[in-house]
Amino acid sequence: VAYYIRNPFAIFNNFYLNTNYWMYWNFSGKLLSFHTNVNFNTQFKNRWRMNGNFNRTEKSTDVTMLRGGPSFIRPGEFGFNLNVSSDQSKKVFFNIGSYRGSNDTRSDIIRAYWASINLRPMNSLTISVSPEYQWENNQLQYINTSGSDADPKYIFGQLDMTMCDVVFRVNYTINPELSIEYYGQPFLSAGRYTNINKITNPVANKFDDRYRIFTPEEIGFDGETNSYKIDENNDGLTDYTFGNPDFNFRQFRSNLVIRWEYLPGSTLYLVWSQGRTSSDTNGLFSYQTDTKDLFREVPHNIFLVK
Repeated sequence: VAYYIRNPFAIFNNFYLNTNYWMYWNFSGKLLSFHTNVNFNTQFKNRWRMNGNFNRTEKSTDVTMLRGGPSFIRPGEFGFNLNVSSDQSKKVFFNIGSYRGSNDTRSDIIRAYWASINLRPMNSLTISVSPEYQWENNQLQYINTSGSDADPKYIFGQLDMTMCDVVFRVNYTINPELSIEYYGQPFLSAGRYTNINKITNPVANKFDDRYRIFTPEEIGFDGETNSYKIDENNDGLTDYTFGNPDFNFRQFRSNLVIRWEYLPGSTLYLVWSQGRTSSDTNGLFSYQTDTKDLFREVPHNIFLVK
């Protein structure tokens, strides 16, 4: 259902509002989830724009959370975002936005922020920088399926994750036949797990009854093998193990493309692509340290002529 005002009024050039409702069933006819959202988009008379939405999912049945295991009852979730952008016809314009999401038990919280600034010092040159930051704390994040096929143990943990990336773009058209384009994106992320637990009753009425956190007597960490050992019955023997799920992932991707149409219909491309990737398992996020570690990596360069 949508409502659209196309003619200017008050401080607005136009205004758009809509709402959606949708549901999912499985092939047995069981209702898995019910969703709704409300979206709006408007342009002001000064040519600035604003848009946003609110999303809601009622308590639902997740058939993939246990990676092939039984269904899991997820609590209801909600989230909303808001974006504001300035007049894009100007030589300098920007965009900022934010997302906030959570569920009814506050067991999964997400915060995200993004922005971009765009410069057009001349008609033939555009420069943009777009950073983004996201933080999430998820009480039940899948780690591993351990145990045996007859008695699988679905291992989860509380994940505290941080992600940050910046996108750089430069486009320069020297003349209609010759142009230069650059794209670069450093990406940093880190996640640390605490409160390691296992799923006990995925369809229990109360959320806290659907899992059980291992006690210090049941779980131990082996630094030599960088893995966890589980002794559920406290008999001094390891029942099963799984690797340390903490992670640091860093990546840099860039492309420089020179396009030259030396004859009508005949074009030469010169391309330089560079990539760097590094990883670790300490799970601690530090923009300065992670950036230094990333650019210490030996780059993988590709040069292409077409």
